[in-house]
Amino acid sequence: MSNTQHIDDFLTMYNKLDRASLSLLANIYHQDVVFIDPLHRIDGLSALTKYFSNLYENLDAGRFEMKKVLQQDNAVSLYWTMYFSHSKIKAGKEVSFDGNSYLEYQDDKVIFHRDYFNAADMLYQHIPVLGGLINLVKKRATA
Repeated sequence: MSNTQHIDDFLTMYNKLDRASLSLLANIYHQDVVFIDPLHRIDGLSALTKYFSNLYENLDAGRFEMKKVLQQDNAVSLYWTMYFSHSKIKAGKEVSFDGNSYLEYQDDKVIFHRDYFNAADMLYQHIPVLGGLINLVKKRATA
């Protein structure tokens, strides 16, 4: 399978993914996948499926807009903006943040997935009081 097809399949799956379609993960991810983001490290497809099940429990909507794709051999870097709404974040209003994903493929499936993003942009700055403190620190750091 070509990297272009891998990327298309990956993006299509993520933009369709919800609690009812978690079986799609097995089409993309290797049984022994390692998934890392700023908040978690998850080993194995079973644990990743459970993680997404919990994640989508309160997620009202989510989608990705691709900005840039870099490919080399069995590795792909994706630069994206995620848009989501969650009942407990920002009163359910849409939140967006930029990030990138580094993927490695083995046997036509993702064996390693690492996401890079600012967790404050995604989550922390939208929490009352904590968000205000983060914004204050940002302002003072740039003053």
